[in-house]
Amino acid sequence: MLIKLYCWFRGFLLVRMKGQSPERFINLCSNRMIYLWDLKHADGDYEFHIMLKDYHKLKPVARKTGTIPFIKKKCGFPFWLRRNRKRKGYFLGVLLFCMVIYILSLFIWDINILGGHSYTPEAMVKFLKNNQIYAGLQKKQVDCQDIEELIRGTFKDIGWVSAEIKGTRLIIKITETNMPAPAVTATENCHIIAAKDCIISEIITRTGTPLVKEGSVVKKGDILVSGIVDIVGDNAEVVDKKVVIADADIIGKTFYNYKDSFSLNYVEKQYTGAEKTGYNLSVFLKKFNLYKPRIPYTKYDIIVNESMLHLNDNFYLPVSYTVNRYVEYEEVKKKYTELEAKSIAEAKLKRFLDKLIENDVLIIENNVKIAIKNNYCVVSGNIVVLESVKDYKAINDSEWRNIDTDESDGNDN
Repeated sequence: MLIKLYCWFRGFLLVRMKGQSPERFINLCSNRMIYLWDLKHADGDYEFHIMLKDYHKLKPVARKTGTIPFIKKKCGFPFWLRRNRKRKGYFLGVLLFCMVIYILSLFIWDINILGGHSYTPEAMVKFLKNNQIYAGLQKKQVDCQDIEELIRGTFKDIGWVSAEIKGTRLIIKITETNMPAPAVTATENCHIIAAKDCIISEIITRTGTPLVKEGSVVKKGDILVSGIVDIVGDNAEVVDKKVVIADADIIGKTFYNYKDSFSLNYVEKQYTGAEKTGYNLSVFLKKFNLYKPRIPYTKYDIIVNESMLHLNDNFYLPVSYTVNRYVEYEEVKKKYTELEAKSIAEAKLKRFLDKLIENDVLIIENNVKIAIKNNYCVVSGNIVVLESVKDYKAINDSEWRNIDTDESDGNDN
């Protein structure tokens, strides 16, 4: 691909060769380092491609072999530029387009929230906007680390947050404390610490100094494997220390609390089939109503389908088209039977357990109970599991460097 792009920018020719000694012609080109490609037989003659800069080198070869190479087609950027040299408006438009794309690339135009169950993407986007983080903000004004700390500090049930900028998108991934955090990989010298309270059931250390063993009870934040390694001399004394990226497989026994409740009485929406459709256009975050119908319904759902213009998966532009569907429904009061309520609760619990299994969590005990109390279905209990419990913590220089406190203070007296 890169070779083709290089040839196009430098320019190349499609040449037809006539004569009685094509083999000798090709051999001489090879000896003189003249590169020919796509050589093929065509109607008794030969055709091939050659770089524009090499074409003048064919003259002595053609004279010696009695062949006649003539140009059949000119290809590449130099010839395209020559054909379009009078189209100044075209080049000005291309230049203007590139400038606009560059300017747009300096801003965040889409905020994407991934993960989480209790917080909808809409609620999280609204929270970020209230904290001056919104679509249309310059990327240089966005500090991903500050966003992570803001979300963790505000929502105590969110245990893991990752914020990153890709193209013109701000992508935020969240994991609530009742779900395992995604695995992370250390890239600098660090300790391995406990991600949560647990009992260590297995530890296999590859690099670093293990500080716990199987059966140890640890709390969140405790150092499990130190990234500081002692260097021992011949007399079995520590002569120095060095730091490494601690690496180990650590499995801990821990648990997840599970709680859920819902009323046996509920309201079911029954859609009548009647609906209206409206259309909006958004340009640079300014919305324009193309058409908004009169809504004659008392109760209705609004189903929004927004399509945002983008060049690729990460380069979104501040132009979107929205279709709003207003769908009428009627409310019908109903009540779950005990069997139906327990079935719904079991289905919710199963989805939670399946999510744990997807994250490589081994379930060893399920102590969740389902009960019907005071017209409510109440689900509570804990799930005992085995899972990876490691996290990483950077090593401070003060933890391992020897600081000489007897250095001269500059006073000779």
